[in-house]
Amino acid sequence: MLTTVPMILAAAPLIGYFIGHWIDKKAGTDPWFMLVFLGLGLIAGARETILIIKKAQDDDRDQSD
Repeated sequence: MLTTVPMILAAAPLIGYFIGHWIDKKAGTDPWFMLVFLGLGLIAGARETILIIKKAQDDDRDQSD
């Protein structure tokens, strides 16, 4: 489970970047949507990482009891 953390930290901002870049090309608002979605991707990746780490800690506690 913890091996997915690096992939999530890399993939979430990349997906946000590409979605924002695509919207910017369609709307002609370069670079605003790219920056917004990149930031959202960073936040989403960090949030998901925190949730995975908490779940791993809970699983570890359950196994040690």
